[in-house]
Amino acid sequence: MKRKLSLYSMIKILIIVAVAVFVGVFTMNLFNIKLVRDSEIGVSGVLTEIKQISQLDTVEMYFNEILDYREAIKINDIQIPFTEKSFIFVVKAKVQAGIDLASLSEEDIRIEDKKITLTLNKAKITSKEILEYSAYDEKDGLFNRVNNDDTLKTLNEFRVRLDKQAIDSGILTKAEDNAKLVLSSILRLMGFEEIVINFSD
Repeated sequence: MKRKLSLYSMIKILIIVAVAVFVGVFTMNLFNIKLVRDSEIGVSGVLTEIKQISQLDTVEMYFNEILDYREAIKINDIQIPFTEKSFIFVVKAKVQAGIDLASLSEEDIRIEDKKITLTLNKAKITSKEILEYSAYDEKDGLFNRVNNDDTLKTLNEFRVRLDKQAIDSGILTKAEDNAKLVLSSILRLMGFEEIVINFSD
């Protein structure tokens, strides 16, 4: 008898719960009530997300150059005959550019509803790397032989010129354009609909 009563009570409770859920759903639809999770992203939250990236390298450029090295022994600007040494140098290098996000502060972020404005430092060259080099057609001069110092001198001069070559090729502009694309994608995922990114010195 107790068992039947217990089973009956359970069925009764299930029916009451089902009716309550139905009434709740019906009432929400009737009055067009929607449950919405409203979340806001503050400046500090955006700053934390962006700073996790830290250094945003967005462009790589490769350079191949042929260098013609010549040097001779001179006295009072007069070249001594047969002392000229020379070689042809082939160099391959890689240059990277990007945006330093570590210096970003809360003052550089402005949020108005679903619009965000970021002010970032301008792009800069972040690394230079000589990938490979080879010397060809080496010619020694009298008492003036080609040596390792000549190789190092040529590579150092090439490194100095590499910055200008990369900048003249538009590496910094491309780095800023790519940074805008990457950061805009992240900020859209965070819920922002209008994104403005500026660069300053």
